[in-house]
Amino acid sequence: MAKKTAPKKPAPKKAAPKSKPAAKSTPSPKAKAPAAKPAPAPVAKPAAPEPKKAAPAPVAVKTSGSIQALTVNAQGSGGNAAQGNTHPANILAVVSHSGVPIADLQQSNFTVMEHFTVPGQQYPFSNNIVGFKNLGSGAYGIQVKPINNAPWSSGHHLAQIIVSTRSHQGMTAVKIIVR
Repeated sequence: MAKKTAPKKPAPKKAAPKSKPAAKSTPSPKAKAPAAKPAPAPVAKPAAPEPKKAAPAPVAVKTSGSIQALTVNAQGSGGNAAQGNTHPANILAVVSHSGVPIADLQQSNFTVMEHFTVPGQQYPFSNNIVGFKNLGSGAYGIQVKPINNAPWSSGHHLAQIIVSTRSHQGMTAVKIIVR
């Protein structure tokens, strides 16, 4: 016969951990004061329509009387001009008005003035255009050399080019380097 085992006694209950006394709930400072009524939102006045800005006026191109400005750009090159020789130097001038090429100019519309003397240079090339060609599309090939068939001196020759017609005028600067 099998022995009967005695029923196990239930384990004694452990004491529940002591809980901390409940902290007194203190109302937050905001809660003490009665809820403030929100200020009424200011009534927005309908915004006055912004005045429309006028489109920018085109830049006035009048310089005096009825003369209108030309845009002139130029680049210089010594070409075959060199220290001691009398070969012409080259200038490429591009002329336009309001972005439109001016393609009907003549040599008489161009004035070239050398403003600074290069050491050793006997004569300037001012107003001594010895070659002129209308290259089309507002471009002009101009050749200059010192007056009185004087030889070039090496250096940076600075000049002003003025382009003028009865109703238009413009100018620019150009540098020709002679070596």
